[in-house]
Amino acid sequence: MSKKLALLTLMSTLVLSAASAQAQNILSNGSLDAASVSSQALPTPNDWVVDATRTITGVYNDGASSEGFAGPPPTPDTNPGDLGLFFKPFTGNVADGPATVNMVQDNPAVAGLIYTLTGWAGAEANYLSAGSQFAVEFLNGGGAVIGGNVNPLATLLVPNGQAFNYKQYSVSALAPVGTALVRARASMIGGQGNPAGGGQAFVVDDFTLTSSNIPEPSTLALLGLGLLGVGAIRRRK
Repeated sequence: MSKKLALLTLMSTLVLSAASAQAQNILSNGSLDAASVSSQALPTPNDWVVDATRTITGVYNDGASSEGFAGPPPTPDTNPGDLGLFFKPFTGNVADGPATVNMVQDNPAVAGLIYTLTGWAGAEANYLSAGSQFAVEFLNGGGAVIGGNVNPLATLLVPNGQAFNYKQYSVSALAPVGTALVRARASMIGGQGNPAGGGQAFVVDDFTLTSSNIPEPSTLALLGLGLLGVGAIRRRK
């Protein structure tokens, strides 16, 4: 290998390595496979907070549970002991009001970085709610939400031949000035029992949260020139 080829390869590798280093999963228990009883009557994922409320009667403790049936293929982690989170829309009703259930995890964050949440979600054909979301939210030192972004999971009920119509979704947001924490959130909003009966589950599994810099034009140019240079040198050899 010539010195020029070696230098260009090194330049490209350093840029790619820097990006890869920030792509590590920030979440604890992103697979959701470790679970225990906390805020809900049945086990829910460790290192995550699950809260459930109904519009009339308020807070309750049977809005979601960790279940072995909730994380089948095509989700990536399907080893023995695999768990996903099962949201229970049918716990919303006329007497108590529609049910909203959130699963959240907060981690330290740095203003100026882009944070991307990726996870899997699925729903049975008769799932009924006012909305379903994956979200990245930013909190200041006082715990107030100061920014973020939401993915409304618009294709959740579109059949794809997979169990629960499972699909992968992502949402990204830039952390604003004043950010102290980044929150990963999955939510069922206004869930209700479907009078038609049948399968109504909403399930999620296997999350990652990563950070990245806003690419600078000079960095993109360096990477592009480096890769083009390597290719050109190889073609000449």
